Amino acid sequence: MELPPLNIEDFTKWKQGQAIIKETDMGDDIKGEAKDFVISGIEKASGQFGINIEHACKYVKDQMDRQFGPSWHCVMGEGFSFEVTRQAKTTLYMYYAGKIAVLLFKC
Repeated sequence: MELPPLNIEDFTKWKQGQAIIKETDMGDDIKGEAKDFVISGIEKASGQFGINIEHACKYVKDQMDRQFGPSWHCVMGEGFSFEVTRQAKTTLYMYYAGKIAVLLFKC
C-alpha cells in the first residue's frame, strides 16, 4: 500500500495543535461556526487529566442544535472509523491538536 504524498501545510498545523479539516460538504458559514464550536468544546472540556470527550461532544451537539436546528451528532476520539447516513451538506470530519478526530453530522 502506497502512502499519500505529505501535505506540508497540514503537517505544520498538526505540529502547532491547530484544526485540520479533512472532509466536509458544509457551506463556508456553517463550516466556520462548526469548527469554532469544536475547538471551544475541546478547550472547555480539557483539564488536568486530559480531555473529557463526552463533555466536549455534548457541548458541540448542543451548540449546533441551538444554532442550526436539532438532530446533530458529534463523535470524537483517537481511533475510529465510520460509515453514516446523513443529510447533504451537513458533514464535517476534522482533526484537532494532531490526535483528536471529530465527526460532526446531521441526520
